[in-house]
Amino acid sequence: MSQSTSSKIGTLPAAALVVASMVGTGAFTSLGYQVGDIPCGPGILLVWGLGGLVALCGALSYAELAGALPRSGGEYHFIGKLYHPSLGWTAGLLSAVVGFAAPTALAALALGSYAHRAFPGIPPAVAAVVALVGVTGGHLLTLKTSARLQTVATALKLTLVIGFILAAFLKTGKGDIRWEIQPQADFEIIASPAFAVALLFVFYAYSGWNAAVYMLEELQDARRTVSRALLYGSLLVMGLYVLLNAAFLKAAPVAELAGVTEVGHVAAEALFGEGAARWFSGLLSLGLVATVSAMVWAGPRVLHVMGRDFHALRILAARNRHGIPVAATLILSGLALVFVLTGNFGQLLTYTQFALTLCAFLTVFGIFIVRRRPAVEGAFRCPLYPLPPLVFLAMTGFVMVRSLVAEPVPTLAGMATVLVAWLCYFPLRKAGTGGGR
Repeated sequence: MSQSTSSKIGTLPAAALVVASMVGTGAFTSLGYQVGDIPCGPGILLVWGLGGLVALCGALSYAELAGALPRSGGEYHFIGKLYHPSLGWTAGLLSAVVGFAAPTALAALALGSYAHRAFPGIPPAVAAVVALVGVTGGHLLTLKTSARLQTVATALKLTLVIGFILAAFLKTGKGDIRWEIQPQADFEIIASPAFAVALLFVFYAYSGWNAAVYMLEELQDARRTVSRALLYGSLLVMGLYVLLNAAFLKAAPVAELAGVTEVGHVAAEALFGEGAARWFSGLLSLGLVATVSAMVWAGPRVLHVMGRDFHALRILAARNRHGIPVAATLILSGLALVFVLTGNFGQLLTYTQFALTLCAFLTVFGIFIVRRRPAVEGAFRCPLYPLPPLVFLAMTGFVMVRSLVAEPVPTLAGMATVLVAWLCYFPLRKAGTGGGR
């Protein structure tokens, strides 16, 4: 079932998808896992600045890959075309399960935690489940409904974030973190395994900069729209993240932030008092609807494309009369519900991010393969090539190695998941493919 141009989405909702995918769980939870090991303001902002630089380099690389290989599916399509279908399958399965279902659950869990802070009578799991089910229902309607839902929810979230940043810098906060630069002490922090783990959390917070590539076939003027959505979204979020974390550190003392998941609530309470903080948490839980929405919107497109290629998964290829992949959406949301009810937040975050980083590493490396082929007329070309992909590969490779040293159990679990996903390809291959490649 092909879609007419009028039913496709433009740059604004595509950029909203990217921004909402990025500004989510990690933005309001990661600092609590970082500040204990990085007890200085410059170090924290360096982590978030580096994360933004890496995301921007990844976005530039993905924009070129999308122009050269314009098909939905993200890493599943890119890696399968550039390397081998078995590796593409592995990336697709990881992308759907680890890249979307698990982060959807994490976003829903964070939403539930903030909702519970605002309204203690609401159990976090109940709020998470209600939000996930409601958003899934919205995305089962039409593509235009999905685009409107995403744009409005993202606008609400950005308004909340910008408002909090302004309030934090205008009011007198209680922050006590060290801001002066101490070269020797700061270098020891940067060289420690804990800094690499902090970067891993930041990479999770920035993940989503590639969200628009998962639905390339549903974009108007796909090559131009995807490059604009990736670049504009990444630059906007990079600036917001640095300012937001500076605002958190200015608002509340380190002792109250360290080890806390709901750092937004802690910072708001320090700034405005307990009553106002509850309102902030309630608004923040609504803002996180945009993140859950972005995951539920983009993630099923990976399963849908896989269903078109594998006969044994053909049920995933089915779409309703509005072009919505209903089965794929329900399966991804159902898996996210399982994670919501069983997952551990900290371990799940480390576990999911290693596999995602590995897939992104392989995808960005593919730009060197694409550059050996004839250029596609009108396609985006990565500026300052080969610097952006080299920066991305160096940073992500460093973080993966250091995370293995610092957090071996969840990292090895992520590596084992990659192996299991790869082995699943061969029986499916014997069952026949759909020929969609």
